[in-house]
Amino acid sequence: MFESLGMLTKGGVIMIPIFICSVVGLTIIIERFIYFRKSSEDPEKIFASLTKLLKDEGGFHNKEGEHPEAVKLFAESPGPVGRLMQAGLNHKDVPRWKLEEKLSVVGQEELNNLGKNIRGLEVIATISPLMGLLGTVMGMVQAFNKVAQYKGQVDPSILAGGIWEALLTTAAGLAVAIPVVVMLHFFDRKIEKISFLLEKFGQLLIHHFDEEREEENKKKDWKDNRPELVKVQG
Repeated sequence: MFESLGMLTKGGVIMIPIFICSVVGLTIIIERFIYFRKSSEDPEKIFASLTKLLKDEGGFHNKEGEHPEAVKLFAESPGPVGRLMQAGLNHKDVPRWKLEEKLSVVGQEELNNLGKNIRGLEVIATISPLMGLLGTVMGMVQAFNKVAQYKGQVDPSILAGGIWEALLTTAAGLAVAIPVVVMLHFFDRKIEKISFLLEKFGQLLIHHFDEEREEENKKKDWKDNRPELVKVQG
């Protein structure tokens, strides 16, 4: 451990911001892992439950026209899809364009929450190798400056030692950037997947509400025309 710390100190002052980037990057990765874990939900289970409720007699509705089973299902879901469905059910009586707008806003809020601090990982992945390269260039300048001072009559081991220490910053910068880039792509892929699920379930809910309105209109038209049919038959 002390040997590793000694190598870090030999890298020069540039090792300090690189070390800070590593700590910040690790903190963001752990925080995002915890958030995604708490927000995890089983899309297949939600889809199966949603399909069952749609196919059951009365759909989402009970005799009073409410959606108790669906509200309970989505309220118990800790993930963004459940919250999107719950928001849709709470605004089921508004016009279609308002419902689409509401679901779009809720979906965007969920995506923003999922992508929180991800920009920080992008910055770290970009600047870490650049800072490492900067430290190497500065170290090389110092090493060749010694050669110039001694007018070329310098022990090659001293020059090699200076170059070796200078290259430590590049190695450190890459060691920070590579795992950060891997985790960045991992989180981006999860966000893309959840974005697709939000759009899918949002459209499914909107289409179901459209079907419900059509059925209600048909029933209303049938009740309105029924007295006339009775009168004609009489």
